Amino acid sequence: MSTLNKRERTGAGLAGGSVLLVGGSVAASSMLNGYPVLGGQAVRYLAAGLLLAAWARLQHKPLPRPTGREWAWLAALAVIGLAGCSVLMIQATRAADPASVGVIIGAAPLVIIIAAAITARTRPTRRVLLAAAVVTAGSAAAQLGGATGPAFSAAGLAWSAGALAGVVGTSLLAAPVLPRLGALAVTVYACGLAGLLLLAAAAVARSAGGPPILRPPTPAQLTALAYLTIAVTALVFIAWYGALERLGVDRTGLFNGLIPVTSLAAVALTGTGAITPLGLLGALSVLAGVILGLSRAPQAPAGTVNQAGQRPQPGAETTPISLHSGPAPAQSAMIATTPQKAAA
Repeated sequence: MSTLNKRERTGAGLAGGSVLLVGGSVAASSMLNGYPVLGGQAVRYLAAGLLLAAWARLQHKPLPRPTGREWAWLAALAVIGLAGCSVLMIQATRAADPASVGVIIGAAPLVIIIAAAITARTRPTRRVLLAAAVVTAGSAAAQLGGATGPAFSAAGLAWSAGALAGVVGTSLLAAPVLPRLGALAVTVYACGLAGLLLLAAAAVARSAGGPPILRPPTPAQLTALAYLTIAVTALVFIAWYGALERLGVDRTGLFNGLIPVTSLAAVALTGTGAITPLGLLGALSVLAGVILGLSRAPQAPAGTVNQAGQRPQPGAETTPISLHSGPAPAQSAMIATTPQKAAA
């Protein structure tokens, strides 16, 4: 981590902090068992969007207005990365053992890197690709080493695969609009769109004889909803998108591998599970993979030439693949989310 510059260290802190908060959402989500899924998630995203919009107004930070193309990206982000991911994640944990879900979600870093490379028509560096593989393997080991072990089912596998697509979409679909709109605006717009979509879906489901849109929550459910709204949505998404601006898609995506590990720790802390030797080994492997992926490739010695016959410029370094080109994006308006830290 000592090889990172100040901007990259800030990004690593934001990404790491968001992962810690997402890990705590495991316990919060378990408290919502029996509460309407669509209506509850709609309230979560609408409230988070309104809170951030109010904060921006109080701080006199105007939110850039999206263009037509940007609205399309934001809508896709809301459908896949926010609404779809959160609902599918809840369904996956209801249909399968959390350890099994974690194994699949742990593959997110590798999927993100491959998808980003295909989209950008380039190849990821060997260092980052190796780091993603280490993170994925370590995450799987941490989950397979759980007390209950893997317990796959056809339904659980399908829901988990959908949740994995949502986790990947959270990063890839935000990348094209972050440079101009910034982390705060992207979070506000995406949360608002996701909340409206889920509210409409809940109304349709209710009209078809489904569960009620909302009902009065118990104190425990209200606490869980508040945590998911403020910590796991408002703070996590703006911190995650701030990390994307500073580290790029591929290196930020490596931190997704920590989500199952932090979830495992949260379960152990709440007394509903235990950390086994294999789980601890997996956690250490994930940490090693993240450090490897964040570190820079060795600099060429002064006076050497590259394959094009040119001498490297002072301070030149290998940059991560990204879904946008051009100069580095300007610093976005950020709330104080740097940890003292997941999609859904």
